[in-house]
Amino acid sequence: MNKILLAPMFAAVEGAANVPEGFIPKLGYGLQIAVIGILIVFAVLALIMGVLYLFELIFYKLPNKQKAASAAPKAAPVVTTAPAAPVAATSADDDEIAAVIAAAIAAYYEQSAPTSKYRIKSFRRI
Repeated sequence: MNKILLAPMFAAVEGAANVPEGFIPKLGYGLQIAVIGILIVFAVLALIMGVLYLFELIFYKLPNKQKAASAAPKAAPVVTTAPAAPVAATSADDDEIAAVIAAAIAAYYEQSAPTSKYRIKSFRRI
């Protein structure tokens, strides 16, 4: 009965017979085992990274390419503006600038759906 219970301990002692004697040989043996372990860990991490890249390719990039190819490109209206003459800034001009910025944003959102749920409530000069 004792041999059955102590068999794993005897197996470990027999496996330890391959360890060299002396400090420097044991240090070299330990470094070999450590390097092998590190290489195995990095190999498994590289394998996991490759699998995740394939998942991204299969489930994200390819369906999006197919959607983009099937969707017809929409013609965007061309907006032309004349270059503005330089003017000295006053408080009345600040109100006009804020109105122009708000109008430009509103015109942009009319052409395309907003990609954000944020709204501009006020403008403040920095």
